[in-house]
Amino acid sequence: MSLASRRSLVALVTTYGAYAGALMARGLELVGKLGLYMLGARVLGVHDSGYFFLCLTWVGLIATVARAGFEKAVIRHMAAELAVDRGREARRAFLHGTGLVTLGGSLATLGTVALAGPLAEYVFRDPMVAPALIISSLAILPQVLCTFMGHALVGFHRGAAGQLVQNGLWPMLMLAAVAAGVHSLEGVLYALAAANLAAAVLGVVLVVRERHRFHVTPPSGTVSEAMPALWRTAMPLGVVEMVQMFLASLPVLLLAAFGLPSAVGAFSVANRISMLIWVVSTSIGVVAAPSFAARHRQDDWDGLKALNRKVRLAVAVFGSPIVAAMIFFPTPILHLIGPGFEIAAPALMVMGVGQLINCLLSCQDIMLSMTGFGSVLRWLNTAQLVVCCTLCAALIPPFGMMGAAVATAVFAAQGAIGTTLAVRRYLPRAF
Repeated sequence: MSLASRRSLVALVTTYGAYAGALMARGLELVGKLGLYMLGARVLGVHDSGYFFLCLTWVGLIATVARAGFEKAVIRHMAAELAVDRGREARRAFLHGTGLVTLGGSLATLGTVALAGPLAEYVFRDPMVAPALIISSLAILPQVLCTFMGHALVGFHRGAAGQLVQNGLWPMLMLAAVAAGVHSLEGVLYALAAANLAAAVLGVVLVVRERHRFHVTPPSGTVSEAMPALWRTAMPLGVVEMVQMFLASLPVLLLAAFGLPSAVGAFSVANRISMLIWVVSTSIGVVAAPSFAARHRQDDWDGLKALNRKVRLAVAVFGSPIVAAMIFFPTPILHLIGPGFEIAAPALMVMGVGQLINCLLSCQDIMLSMTGFGSVLRWLNTAQLVVCCTLCAALIPPFGMMGAAVATAVFAAQGAIGTTLAVRRYLPRAF
């Protein structure tokens, strides 16, 4: 084998090895969440699991609002600044973002406690929702911090560690708690807060271990164009993150308002299974994100294009078998979760079709966010929001779970198609 061939092989193994490492970290999330859904559903039953998934949805939504896009912005700023040896600027971006998301998470926690009663009475029309929301509010700030710290690790090109902190650890800890005997709704919600807190602490420890990289400085005489202010990068990405979380949450929240807790529980499980494609895409895309930002900062267009193609291929290879299982074997998959969840099989098939498109046209949203086109991504997500709200309002009240599934499938496919067309238009040299 020639030297060039050996170098190509090493580069290939290194690239896909990093993706595999991130997927292994997200594999812990998959095992933890599926195990938690299966065991938790059996322990809580279809009725109480509806409350649990509702609280889980609320925590994810309000934590996303609290982060305001600074977690995505910090990846771009840290990776881009470190690529040109501007360690002080990377450190400044990290500290600035940490302070802002901590403030946002604290305000979100207090707001949830204050609004729990009105939400239960006027939105969900169920007084039992209020105490569950109050307990779940304890998880908001820890989830904000573990997500931000995970993204900061990604900015250091520590993709697998970042995925472990923000996604992989807390589901495994919750599964362990339920397996150890936490069988009440209140106990599971307290376990959610404790698990996210443990993940946040691990994230802080791992970031501190990388602090030496903040001390690198560019060679004397080197001049690099300054990055925009962190808030300027975060502002459109914050809108994108909130819209994406709202898109994922709206069908569940409207179904909770118009349907039974059992329907909410069954649809929530099916929806989360369909989002496994998003897990695969995000796992691989997050590993590539700092390299997208670094190569764009260095004007390495050939490298950016090659990396983009590898990322899309990797998602298609890893994700296609999962999509096939959703479409062709929905009932056996849902039966594994627990009795009663099979009612969501048609919904899972429909959402699987939408995720197929997402699988084949993946990670272009990450490309846009890491190359300074967050405002374009914001408008694309606004269009998704309009379509989602229209479809949810029109389909969920009369059709219930199937209406929610159709809306979810449509906006998932719309997002993948829209971002791909945007990259081809604004970054043709990178596609």
